[in-house]
Amino acid sequence: MNHCLLEAVVQEAPRLRYTQGDQIPVAEMLVCFDPLREGDPQPTLKVTAWRDLATTVEQQAQPGRKVLLEGRLMMRSTPRPDGVGMQKQAELTLSRLHPLQAPQPESAIPAAAQPLVPEPDSTSDLDPEDDIPF
Repeated sequence: MNHCLLEAVVQEAPRLRYTQGDQIPVAEMLVCFDPLREGDPQPTLKVTAWRDLATTVEQQAQPGRKVLLEGRLMMRSTPRPDGVGMQKQAELTLSRLHPLQAPQPESAIPAAAQPLVPEPDSTSDLDPEDDIPF
């Protein structure tokens, strides 16, 4: 079974569009992650949501907001820009969106540089010395 949970930051605002025949809403957005090593480029991932979830994504996923994405990860092959061969790109088909922080107010600070502070949750009173079974 292909089921992923990824924590990411919304890099670009979702674009909502509709399929031609059935007018089904589809939202696409770009999210980013912290690089594995210092000096590496920041990895990005295309995320696609369908139907009611697409409208929810459009309303809740603002640039700079940290989110937990739940869905199915797949690889797409597309022609390379230079026309020689194919390139593979990861894409996530979203099944659930979990916002991890309140939206940031718009300011002069670029979305990628805004500090990300998670919302308080019920796990904040856990003792860090407790064993977590997983």
